[in-house]
Amino acid sequence: MRLRNAVTKEYARDAETVPPDSGSVAGPQAVALAIGVGRVVIGTTFLLAPRFSVRVLGVDAGSAKRMSFLARMAAARDIGLGAGTLDAGPTPAARAWLLAGAAADAVDAVVIAAAIKRGVTRGVPAAGLVAGAAGAAAAGVWAARALR
Repeated sequence: MRLRNAVTKEYARDAETVPPDSGSVAGPQAVALAIGVGRVVIGTTFLLAPRFSVRVLGVDAGSAKRMSFLARMAAARDIGLGAGTLDAGPTPAARAWLLAGAAADAVDAVVIAAAIKRGVTRGVPAAGLVAGAAGAAAAGVWAARALR
């Protein structure tokens, strides 16, 4: 019994020196920064390599060539949203940029999912883009709400 009491007291004393768990989830500032940087990187990729970017969705080469202008339009959108988010910094001013980006991501997820269902796009990368866009939309809304 004495040993158990001594161990319990030792544990309690040691527990007081352990810093509180900050959680494994990144804070809203880090999420906002990651979303901004990610948008600029993805947008730049779509701008510089539009055919490749569309081919990743499982679209044939001829269609990808015809759709390259759409990829560049989406690229400009993502670069603009990412740059706005980064310019606002990890502050409440980024909220509008994050929410606009989340809306764009949600639409992207729905549109790509519908294209998969119709057989226009196919493959694991296309499904991954649906999941990634939906996840980015959710993360953007969460970060925007948390930056109040």
